[in-house]
Amino acid sequence: MKFTPEPYQETMLEWADSRHIFAYFVSPGMGKTGVSLSVIDNLITSGRSKGVFLIAPLRVCKITWPEESQKWDHSSWLKVVSLRTPEGLQAWEDGSADVYLINREMLASYSIRRKDKKPTRRIGMMEKLFKGKKTLPVDTFLWDELSQCKDPSSKSFKSVKPFLDMFTQRIGLTGTPVPNNYLDLYGQVYLLDLGARLGETFTEYKRRYFTSDYMGYSWELKAGAKEEIDKRLSDICLSLSSEDHMVLPTCSHIEIACPLGKGAKDYKEMQKELLLELERTDVVATNAAVLVGKLLQITGGAVYDEDRNVHVIHDEKIKALKKLRKKHGKEPMLILTAFRHEMDRVLEAIPGAEKFDEDRLDDWRSGKIQTWVSNPKSLSHGIDGLQKGGRIAVWYTPTHSQEEFVQTNARLVRKGQTCETLIYMLVCKDTVDEAAIEALRSKEATQSGLLKTLKNIQTLAKG
Repeated sequence: MKFTPEPYQETMLEWADSRHIFAYFVSPGMGKTGVSLSVIDNLITSGRSKGVFLIAPLRVCKITWPEESQKWDHSSWLKVVSLRTPEGLQAWEDGSADVYLINREMLASYSIRRKDKKPTRRIGMMEKLFKGKKTLPVDTFLWDELSQCKDPSSKSFKSVKPFLDMFTQRIGLTGTPVPNNYLDLYGQVYLLDLGARLGETFTEYKRRYFTSDYMGYSWELKAGAKEEIDKRLSDICLSLSSEDHMVLPTCSHIEIACPLGKGAKDYKEMQKELLLELERTDVVATNAAVLVGKLLQITGGAVYDEDRNVHVIHDEKIKALKKLRKKHGKEPMLILTAFRHEMDRVLEAIPGAEKFDEDRLDDWRSGKIQTWVSNPKSLSHGIDGLQKGGRIAVWYTPTHSQEEFVQTNARLVRKGQTCETLIYMLVCKDTVDEAAIEALRSKEATQSGLLKTLKNIQTLAKG
């Protein structure tokens, strides 16, 4: 198929042509992969690059890049291999491929089998591929879904950092560059410019542009800091919104109110425990996250005990889901659940409902699947074509992750969608459900989604 760029994609290509480091901060569904393949084609055919080291989420590695590269005439000649396979590793040694794919989880982990039968030694994949090598088959670095490396303390960031200066071109792609707040920018931008614009260390970045509470849990931008950061990044980060450049059918967000029913007593007791936990000066975010998770389970209607046994409390959201399913007849519907017991209950309650399976994407696209149930993490990156099979998504459990919410909904709200998109959210009033949704509305929040949710729970409790 011939790749014919849209006007905004022409802008993206021109941007890349004059820079050796840059990022596309472009809304999901605007064709970043097709444009990036054009960039790769130009770099290699012009002799400016001999190969690309491409990091992406697992499904993006397995599905998106291999399929897209063969889809377009201008990129079908590229040899794209996965470093998860023996064939890909051999191509790396031979220098016989053009694009080498690796998923983020592999960067810091690789097993070496010992011939002497001693325990397996583990080293970083980056160390295996790059350390001590005099020649490499790549000189271009591309991170797809760059926001997954927003945390400079993560294993993936630390594994890549020592080898960044081995690349003459560094490129980043993401549709959600600030999933929680401006703190998330540092790790992403460092991968491009090695600290030239936002500071050599994360500590320096925070000190220069933010203020925090005395415990260091909540960070807020100083006056004028946002504008200064934006200016510093303006020469390497191109930001484009689908709202400004694409005409898409309307997307409606609809909240369906659900009572807590028999779960009200359990919820109040768990919320009381959480509020007491938050009053402690040494509260740990992970502890708070566990308690928030329990509150979300209660609003969903069932909870795990310490032995991972499931205890059903109420079925109010199941009832609401059945009504929605009846309302929309046989129209395809995507149901998003956070916990395994929720998925199991939905699969049991809705006739014909099936668990999401990426190998059956063609069946969904052709309308053979009426109800598909999935955890949003399975869909938020690398799954394309859902918009061709349906327009309805139901969030059984709200999320406080802005990135997860935007990226998952964008599987339906994107180019190729021909009908109004309906995003339903099942919400128990005056609970963590409402707190999480309010956190999602605060796109410019200066706290992480979790901390914003916690603050909203406290506010609801006082009300």
